[in-house]
Amino acid sequence: MGYSASMSKCVFRVKTENTGRIIQKLESHGYVSKLDDDGNITSLSFYGDKLSYDEGEMFKIVAPYVEDGSYIEMHGEDGAQWRWAFSGGDCQYITAKTVW
Repeated sequence: MGYSASMSKCVFRVKTENTGRIIQKLESHGYVSKLDDDGNITSLSFYGDKLSYDEGEMFKIVAPYVEDGSYIEMHGEDGAQWRWAFSGGDCQYITAKTVW
């Protein structure tokens, strides 16, 4: 059992010297890192179907290594939309606001 979600957009950057510190953590939660020729993480893909119960905690652990301005945008099975946004070595969970 779990909560189904899919990634809708991602801007995620990590410098080469930090990729080894976080790739395994990301993979254990269903994320695959895309690397450039220099070994920098340039994006992520979510291959999982269900989020783990500690997804937000995992992102807080890797946040010190993620470049400011990075984010992961998700859509949940019930229509919920949110981002994990990275800035200043921290990760914030931000829910979408629909404005008509």
